[in-house]
Amino acid sequence: LADLSVAVQNALQTLLPQIRAEIREEFLTSSGPSDAGGNPPPVTIHTWLERFNKQK
Repeated sequence: LADLSVAVQNALQTLLPQIRAEIREEFLTSSGPSDAGGNPPPVTIHTWLERFNKQK
C-alpha cells in the first residue's frame, strides 16, 4: 500500500503541471454554462482517475 501511495504521488507530481494547463485552457475556452453551448460535461476527478487507471 505504501508503494502504491508513493507511485500515485510521483505520478501526480509529474502530471500536475499538465493537468493545470488543461484545466486553465478548458476554463478559458468554455463560454457560459455547458448545457447552453452543447459542450461536453466538465471532467471530474472521478473521470480523470478512471482515464488514469486505464492508461496504466
